[in-house]
Amino acid sequence: MMKPEEFAQRFIQTAEQMGHVLTPGGNVICDGGKNISPGKVQVLYKRYGEGCVGCASKEFQNDARGLKLFRSIAERALG
Repeated sequence: MMKPEEFAQRFIQTAEQMGHVLTPGGNVICDGGKNISPGKVQVLYKRYGEGCVGCASKEFQNDARGLKLFRSIAERALG
């Protein structure tokens, strides 16, 4: 199992490869939702491990688009 920092880095690289735009601070821009930061990715990976692909919707309260985007990128990053 990789470290949370390694997963966050892989997550961001995967997002770029999928064509998602990053902010100057390195967050993944989510159209219509909240941007996803590497810090949030690390926290979710620490909490759920490789099961973060199916993380609880409570992690993205009132942000269904952010949840969907996170899950799709995480699935590819772990793939």
